[in-house]
Amino acid sequence: MLIKPVAITMQIDFQLTFDDYWAAQRLHAKRNVWSRFVRVLTRYIYPVIGFLFLALSFSLVRDRSSNESVSTMIICGIVLLCCPIYLHFQLKRCYKRTRTASEGCHLALEEQSIQIEGEFSKGELSWKAILSFREGAEVFLLYLAPAKFIPVPNSLW
Repeated sequence: MLIKPVAITMQIDFQLTFDDYWAAQRLHAKRNVWSRFVRVLTRYIYPVIGFLFLALSFSLVRDRSSNESVSTMIICGIVLLCCPIYLHFQLKRCYKRTRTASEGCHLALEEQSIQIEGEFSKGELSWKAILSFREGAEVFLLYLAPAKFIPVPNSLW
């Protein structure tokens, strides 16, 4: 009696939400020291510097310093303080632009290939096309190129 092995297919249906997209971008940004530094700089250090600029400019107003330097410090402080808000809206805009449909995705992981199907697209990838992967607490990334990846939410498994 011959026993033939059966290929197991894993099928995943999901819809990539903005929170999943943000988690994928954060995980992707953690790939090297420079991108981590830029993230800390734009999310935390810039707002602190902006707050300090505003505090210093208000103290200069009391001392009756020149209006040009005070107004420049106020504008710079507001810009630096609002940097994380601007980045959040840019990320939301990028999410909306990259989403071609509001429907979910179907991902089938087979022995020979990966099949991806969306509302308006259908594709098949060989496992050889996957360069690497990363797994975080919220999302799993399959890298096709250094900056191109397929995000899969971890909440599915």
